[in-house]
Amino acid sequence: MGETIFEMPLWEILGRGTLIYFTLAVVFRVMPKRLTGEFIPMDMITLVIVGTLAAYAIMGESKALPDLLLMIGVMLFWDYLFDVIEFYFVKFRRVSEHSPTLLIHNGDLLRNNLRKEKLTEDELSANLRKHGFTDMNQVKQAILEADGNISVIGKE
Repeated sequence: MGETIFEMPLWEILGRGTLIYFTLAVVFRVMPKRLTGEFIPMDMITLVIVGTLAAYAIMGESKALPDLLLMIGVMLFWDYLFDVIEFYFVKFRRVSEHSPTLLIHNGDLLRNNLRKEKLTEDELSANLRKHGFTDMNQVKQAILEADGNISVIGKE
């Protein structure tokens, strides 16, 4: 009696998953958008390492399949719950998500915004070329979106 299919106590699985989820949510929220959007190789290495370390932190010593499945369920639950809350509560979305950042306005480079987002002029220029622009003077607006991608609107 009192037998369980879990290797770790249920409260520990739920607590670890919740703690790590919220910790990573805060860490990724304070990171510049550039790091959460399109990844460069060094960013990918960091992401893989963080993911691995988070998995160890979440699961500890446990390698039991029921523990792992429950932990996956905990992570998916929090992710889904955040999506629902962000959808229905605009004020929460403003806190939990990045907002767009204007990088170029009427051909003028907004250096303070580049600095704030830890984006170099070379990275911005490369992105402009991907959109078919070779000169910033051709650009009405370049915006670093919340997802880390850069949208470009040309002058008419």
